[in-house]
Amino acid sequence: MSLKGSQGIRIARADCEAALDFLRERNLVVRDLGFLRSCESVIVPVARHPSGDEVKGLASLGIAFECIEADFPAREGRPHNMREYLVGKLPPPLLERIPKSYDIVGDIAILELPEELKGHGESIGEALMKVHGGLRLVLKKTSDISGKFRVGGYEVIAGHGSTETVHREHGCLYRLDPTKVFFTPRLSTERARVAAQVTEGEVVGDLFAGVGPFSILIAKRVAGVKVYSVDVNPIAFQYLEGNIRLNKLGDRVIAILGDAAEVTSGTLKGICSRAIMNLPAGAELFLEAASNALRPEGGVVHLHIFVDGLESLGTRVAAIEDRIREIGWRDVRALRTRVIREVGARSYHVAVDISLSQRE
Repeated sequence: MSLKGSQGIRIARADCEAALDFLRERNLVVRDLGFLRSCESVIVPVARHPSGDEVKGLASLGIAFECIEADFPAREGRPHNMREYLVGKLPPPLLERIPKSYDIVGDIAILELPEELKGHGESIGEALMKVHGGLRLVLKKTSDISGKFRVGGYEVIAGHGSTETVHREHGCLYRLDPTKVFFTPRLSTERARVAAQVTEGEVVGDLFAGVGPFSILIAKRVAGVKVYSVDVNPIAFQYLEGNIRLNKLGDRVIAILGDAAEVTSGTLKGICSRAIMNLPAGAELFLEAASNALRPEGGVVHLHIFVDGLESLGTRVAAIEDRIREIGWRDVRALRTRVIREVGARSYHVAVDISLSQRE
């Protein structure tokens, strides 16, 4: 097998999965080269060495690494990318429109196609399955995520079988159907970042839990925690209950079917040290719910929002702080903000960690 010199980073085997999620989210992993493995570490080929912000991001996840140069084995037996596979099968102008990013959930890939490629979905899906040998099914997104249950529209363009799959992330397993519940692997790093902040013995309210990726990771990593996982979607709730059993966390994660506003006025009122609000399209409407869930002495809210233009982020966060003060908290401070991803032209998904204390 031929070898090729490239930049790489050395990571401890125990940190490999979390590090790969982080690096792949930023398109840093070179897909046409193989990894170098030893008993203690894995060397991953990268397109460039991590930037200063990316180094800080890895450090926040507790991941140590070393930048090195190495000869990596070339991957053989399959095309390096969809465009390579489709040369001669699609006209050159259409090859330029082949999507470079897509999501992989378990053994299912999900992608979006521009209008001019929609008649070539089957060929593109077949190409994606050739690039990723472990795929069973390819879905084309047909409508945006919307509605109370945060579900989009999808169409099978390649492969076979059920749209249900099992996704592995940070050592946890999640059974789900992406056509019926909200789940995105693009929040993998954010889930690990939040879990790293939780300390032993905390009570956490996950107010829009979905199939449980925040809740289950926290419970798996942190001793003595109790996580209350709330979701209004009955199908997501069924998967959540199953995933709690699948990960053997029935003593730490309690699933609750219901609306966050109602649950935090009853079962969760005043018991949480931390509230997770992973609903960027509407979480600000539930600030009072998060406030109700927190203990009288306060806690931390992990709030997700959409922002049009990063220059407006400071003003937006200040307005959220003012709104929380109006609810009745005297000491309100944004601890940090993190741009998770760009979701459109000048539109960003942002996480804001907010400390609340001194309730009136």
